[in-house]
Amino acid sequence: MQKISIANLQPGMIVAKNIYDADANLLLSKDIVLTERYIERLKTMSLSAIYIATKDPHNNIIYPEDILREQTRLKAIKSISNTFQKCLCKKKLDVDAVSEVTQDIIDEIMQSRSRMIQLTNIMSFDEYTFSHSVNVCAIATLLGVISDYSPKRLTELALGAILHDIGKIKIPLSILNKKDRLTDEEMQVMKKHSEYGFDLLRATSHLSVVPMHVAFQHHENFNGTGYPRGLKQTRIHEYARIVAIADVYDAITTDRPYQKARTPHQAYEIMLADSGNKFDTSLLEVFFENLAIFPVGSFVLLNNNFYAMVIEIPEGLSFTPIIKVIAKPNKTFLKEDLYIDLKEYASIYITRNLTEEETLSLFGKSDYFVKEHNA
Repeated sequence: MQKISIANLQPGMIVAKNIYDADANLLLSKDIVLTERYIERLKTMSLSAIYIATKDPHNNIIYPEDILREQTRLKAIKSISNTFQKCLCKKKLDVDAVSEVTQDIIDEIMQSRSRMIQLTNIMSFDEYTFSHSVNVCAIATLLGVISDYSPKRLTELALGAILHDIGKIKIPLSILNKKDRLTDEEMQVMKKHSEYGFDLLRATSHLSVVPMHVAFQHHENFNGTGYPRGLKQTRIHEYARIVAIADVYDAITTDRPYQKARTPHQAYEIMLADSGNKFDTSLLEVFFENLAIFPVGSFVLLNNNFYAMVIEIPEGLSFTPIIKVIAKPNKTFLKEDLYIDLKEYASIYITRNLTEEETLSLFGKSDYFVKEHNA
């Protein structure tokens, strides 16, 4: 499967993953054949791309599951959306509802055999805040599990992560849902969400003080240049330092009205440049070690300009996956199967993911995508 921009969709293409609206209601289900009518409908939605079925150059490729199962994610998004809205109206947070969501996320991640950070969900722009909160919670919780956190610490971390942006319910919708980049004045208003979140959580009974610190400190930078207080290094709570990493990663790799999603590898390069500045270096290293930098099924360019597909990511070896070389630098396809375990070949390495346009150019729309020709 491949993530494809709405503008590049064609009748006959087959949907590879379920598509949901802002209220987490199913719009189009997996295996639906796209028609002109469906494509026109998708163009009216707040979506920039969807996953489309493709012909598999490696017949038995196994795509890893998302960090959360679809049912768990949708239940969490709906619950957090309802809880945040009720909090805005009643000025009171339903701690039990939030705790139930975070416990579901903790339980699922604890039971999962995979420790790889991979997100493949696509949601509309309109419900970004809620989907983002769930993603950040899942990533932060997984990092806590990897770091052998106790059940008590995992619960505190997950609560802080899922509530980190609750202060945004007090930000005007004209700013929160703006389709363009914020002006300097609007950004100053947006920055207030950290303080608003702290105040909302402080007024909540039966809630640990830890989530309050996460909401207040998740935009503090490790070098002291963040907000709202300019805290640095260990003066920033450890959970807030973890949530800061999860928060930025999900924001970078998610489509926004004013910014196309970056690939995990692009996010890696951006965040690596801020190691020790925005982020705690030791925590960032743990994150990178468990990030699917080149996800299974993605197409990549090698340092020798050959084209390849990522087949498998051995645990702890996200930089050196097993690949299948598929084409030469001149874009002619190899006739024989050629698999390479990159950890065995120091002279061969991946330079970057192919862009959507490069993938389409390499394969051609008609040859690459599974299509129903009578659509």
